[in-house]
Amino acid sequence: MELQIALTITSRTPVSVGAGSSVGTLADKSIVRDGWGRPIIPGSQVKGKLRWAAEQLLRGLGQDIPTPFEGAQREEMDTLVRQLFGSTQHRSPLFFADLPGVIGDPAQMESLRDSPEQRHSHIRPSVALDRQRRTAADKLLVFQETALETTRFYSERAIRGRVDSLDHVALLWIAASLSTRWGGAKSRGLGWAEVTAQVWVDGQERSADQLRKDVRALVERGGGR
Repeated sequence: MELQIALTITSRTPVSVGAGSSVGTLADKSIVRDGWGRPIIPGSQVKGKLRWAAEQLLRGLGQDIPTPFEGAQREEMDTLVRQLFGSTQHRSPLFFADLPGVIGDPAQMESLRDSPEQRHSHIRPSVALDRQRRTAADKLLVFQETALETTRFYSERAIRGRVDSLDHVALLWIAASLSTRWGGAKSRGLGWAEVTAQVWVDGQERSADQLRKDVRALVERGGGR
């Protein structure tokens, strides 16, 4: 089955997905941007977040899902997680795209993408914590860049590829719905978000009611096969 999922991640608190450097900004920790200067949530983080949520859900249903620290033999067990997200020896059948951030009316998302306002951000001062002493660490004031609150990170083709069953579709959809924390510094209140997902299977949109039935069927079978 050909699968396509459109994702919209609407931030409720500022989001900080860190880049590898702070060139071109006053911040000590800058956010990752695309070639147009817009903040993004990378496809690698989308894949990682959904994989973690899927693993937790299936473990809660009694599935034996290996952790990343249990060795290659355990990692290669034929689970729904491996089938969808891959392993060191098995390539994922799915592609996870970057999600550019857009500020403004979602109905005008395409026309807003290239406006200068989309490149705006906040610089937030914070201090590093000494967790042993439970106090602020000395001389460690940090300026952290964040995308603006209410930014919508969106891609119509956020996830696409081929899947073998509706169990795969249901697991991806519910994993996306459960992924409400994005970026870094979540303990400081950053990165809370709402996620909505539209799903097409073989070119036909699957309604929310159909997807909920798919999830119930997955749960009733203890996480599928």
